[in-house]
Amino acid sequence: MTTYAEVAVNVPQVSGTFHYHLPPELEGQVEVGFLVTVPFGRQTVQGVILDLVADPTVPQTKPVLQVLDPLPVVTRPQIELAKHLSEISLTPLAACIALMLPPGLSQTADTLYRLTPAGERAADSRQEAGVSGERTADSQPSTFNLQPSTSNLQPSTSLTPAQRRFLTLLAERGPLRGRQIERALPRRNWKATANALKRKGLVTSEPVLQAPKVRPKTVRTVELKASPEEAEARMGDLARAGTPALDRRQKILRALLRERKPVEAPWIYAESGGNLSDLKRLEQMGLVFLGQAETLRDPLDHLEFVAAEPPQLTREQESVWAQVKQGMQEAAAGRPVAPFLLYGVTGSGKTEIYLRAVEFAIRQGKQAIILVPEIALTPQTVRRFVARFPDKVGLIHSRLSPGERYDTWRRARAGLISLVVGPRSALFTPFENLGLIVVDECHDASYYQTESAPGYNARDLAAAYARQVGAVCLAGSATPEVVTTFRAARGEWQPLRLPER
Repeated sequence: MTTYAEVAVNVPQVSGTFHYHLPPELEGQVEVGFLVTVPFGRQTVQGVILDLVADPTVPQTKPVLQVLDPLPVVTRPQIELAKHLSEISLTPLAACIALMLPPGLSQTADTLYRLTPAGERAADSRQEAGVSGERTADSQPSTFNLQPSTSNLQPSTSLTPAQRRFLTLLAERGPLRGRQIERALPRRNWKATANALKRKGLVTSEPVLQAPKVRPKTVRTVELKASPEEAEARMGDLARAGTPALDRRQKILRALLRERKPVEAPWIYAESGGNLSDLKRLEQMGLVFLGQAETLRDPLDHLEFVAAEPPQLTREQESVWAQVKQGMQEAAAGRPVAPFLLYGVTGSGKTEIYLRAVEFAIRQGKQAIILVPEIALTPQTVRRFVARFPDKVGLIHSRLSPGERYDTWRRARAGLISLVVGPRSALFTPFENLGLIVVDECHDASYYQTESAPGYNARDLAAAYARQVGAVCLAGSATPEVVTTFRAARGEWQPLRLPER
């Protein structure tokens, strides 16, 4: 029996979802949330499977082509959140799902433009005529006499200044994708120019889809292959006596004898002063085994901290924490809980309330998200959470490399961390069992996404997400917005106060 998949395709400005069928080799291998490639018109595009259905809405379906990740890239709650965001922002669903994926994983289809042989001759003729790629003062079309070719060109082809500029760009830089041309020719209607050149037979185009730009990072490993007795017996046979190579290789073997497990090659180099040539020679001698292992890029690896114990709460903090704890207990029991608005002056101890709430969520087997304005995401802020929850914290912000963000996302998806700290983008962390969302300094303007679609307010979206998954939303501020204050006054949010430093 054929299985059909409802897919949101990653094509700009395309709304709705589309049905595809799973080919026999993918039957039973695909789940909701998988990132796949599918045909869409003449293109191959990325898409995310939203559901598996028994009956398609169209009489003929195209097949899912490829699965790009062996695990789901979005959770079912994230899909529901994306649908909610799509509805309130009037944005295509695929654009909302793209927020949930780390930079570099999601790729949109593009078009590759290249010169035909006739186009190359036209560009060469132009360069021989000494015409600059940026000169547009000559408003009259130039005429190039082209030799007849298989493209059925006329003997004479007239080119506008914009067309000459486009040909020169491709001649100088080679085949280019649409996004590259957009950057090279900003604020110009280059697509119309490209289409005109295609009709003249000077340019061709083809749809392309780049592979994801991020992938797991691997590192070379080395492990002792020989028995300890054999390694000791052959210490003098590793190189000529008295040479530096002998000393390096002996140090390598002694380090491996101490470890008795695979270790990363850079560590061996640091311990012994050896190099890859030494390792390969030892491998040829049958003494060591060289392999590959995955390594995680964690921006918190080098953060220094001292493990901290919870301090004694003040009377006001005790009162606030009792209410938050009761709300988290009710949420865990399946009862809906209105968001909390914690009004606390600077220095009143709001962060300690957040820390207690995170600890309570983790003890319940749940995960937590801490949203902070990017300007407040300082090492001191992060250090407070890492000191309280070592080995459980992930960090997300715009200054991290794509690899670091990708690995943090993968650790969260795999359940290796229980807490993520970051700006508004951290809200889209793929936690399966979310119990708490904190929005610190909830009045801050950086929680508003206005640069590109979809537009949203992360504070309001956090409240909606928490309500959807049965978690608690705790927003704190020394100067809450009038809208949030009004909601608390009407009972839509639960007001809490820490009025003293």
